[in-house]
Amino acid sequence: MDKGAIELKDVTKIFQRSDTEETLTALNHINLSIKPGEFVSFVGASGCGKSTLMRIITGLESPTKGEAICDGEVITGTSAKRGLVFQDHALFPWLTVWENVIFGLKSQKNLSEKQALAEELLKLVELEKFKKTYPSQLSGGMSQRVALIRALTTEPDVLLMDEPLGALDAFTRMNIQDVLIRLWETQKNTMILITHDVDEAVYLSQRVIVMSPRPGRIIDDIRIDMNYNRNRSHSDFLKYRNQILERLNLAHEESLEYYI
Repeated sequence: MDKGAIELKDVTKIFQRSDTEETLTALNHINLSIKPGEFVSFVGASGCGKSTLMRIITGLESPTKGEAICDGEVITGTSAKRGLVFQDHALFPWLTVWENVIFGLKSQKNLSEKQALAEELLKLVELEKFKKTYPSQLSGGMSQRVALIRALTTEPDVLLMDEPLGALDAFTRMNIQDVLIRLWETQKNTMILITHDVDEAVYLSQRVIVMSPRPGRIIDDIRIDMNYNRNRSHSDFLKYRNQILERLNLAHEESLEYYI
């Protein structure tokens, strides 16, 4: 059976503010199904609950109401089945590239197989010659590639990425986007990406989930019906880009009305 299916059933997250008795609704009645092997991106304004939703799927947070389910099982905590990559690559500065990549593998029984996979992935992202290099000697793009490989070497069924390319310059960011597509096509994981970059979402994803400002709701689920090796200047690409931007703008206007 294919692995990596995610289902969100009426997920609501309410936080108690520490400074007052008031509550804050971060997510409001989220319902969504993600198929095994899909590449799905979430876009929305800051504070719309994207990262909170990511933490719920990872198991770092629990919903106040509703359920998050992975492969038929309710998510109650973290699992190696669900890998996570942040904007800050968080490499250990005292370890080499290779030591960083295999750091989480030492307790696994099939260590030799995992190391072989790590070697293969490092070649795929053109870092095999940097195995003995330390993070301080790497560029930002190289460091983020190492972080992606470290997450994928454990072979998670789902890889969740919270703005992983946000700190990179535009040219490096586009290069890493191509790396992500190659890794996804090779590994066949379910990929879930949070991004503020609409072009990035259209370039990478099969589906783009548009969220409203707080309280976070899903206002659109847009399927990107384009083959890969996508052309950013193609009319279809621009059509999807404009459609998402229009939905984001409408969501912002609706949110202002909500608070007035």
